[in-house]
Amino acid sequence: MNVSAKKVKLTIDGTVSPSQTTLYLIVNEDKENAMLVPIQDAKFSVTLKVESNAFIRLSDNKNWPERSVFVLIPDSKHITINWRTGSIEGSPMSNKLQMAMKEIREAFPEGFHIDVFSDNPDDWKIAREREASMRAQMQMRQHEAIMRIIVENSDNNIPAWIYYCYKPTIAMKAENIGPKDSKWLNHAIVRGLEDK
Repeated sequence: MNVSAKKVKLTIDGTVSPSQTTLYLIVNEDKENAMLVPIQDAKFSVTLKVESNAFIRLSDNKNWPERSVFVLIPDSKHITINWRTGSIEGSPMSNKLQMAMKEIREAFPEGFHIDVFSDNPDDWKIAREREASMRAQMQMRQHEAIMRIIVENSDNNIPAWIYYCYKPTIAMKAENIGPKDSKWLNHAIVRGLEDK
C-alpha cells in the first residue's frame, strides 16, 4: 500500500561553524531538489512543509548520507541544531536516530590498522592476518548493531534511514529484516533502493 504521510510545517534553525558557507537541506535523499539554505553570521533558519515521515538531512555536502550528523525527523514543529556541539533540540526521534547512527559508525573499522615496526616479512604477514581478523570481528559487531537497532525500532522509520545508508553492509532485501508489518518497509527511500 502506497499511502503518503500527512504534511507538516516545520522550522529548522541553528548554528553552524563560523567557517561554513554551504548548507544543503535534502529531503528523503532527493539530491536533485536539494535546497541551499542561507547562512548569516553562522546562523540559519528555514521553514518548510514535509511529509511527517520524511528524513531531512542537513549537510555541507550532498554526498555521504551515512556520515551526516544531522538527519532530522519532523516529530515537532521546531527543531534547533548546533553544529559545534552536535546537539539537536526539539526532536526526540532525531536524537534517537543520531545516537543509533553514532553507535553504528563507531563499530565500523574504518581506518583501523596495526602498525608494524619490523623489516621481517613474517612479522608483516602475521600483523596483516591479525588485522584482517580484527577487522572482520568489527564488521560483524557493526552488522549486529545494525540488525539490533532495526529490530528495536521496527515501529518507527529509523530503520529506513539505516537501511538506506548501510544496505550493502546488511546485504539483504528490506522485507527480510524484521516483521512484515514494520512501518519503515514502505518508506520512500527504502522503496527507491529496492527498485534499483
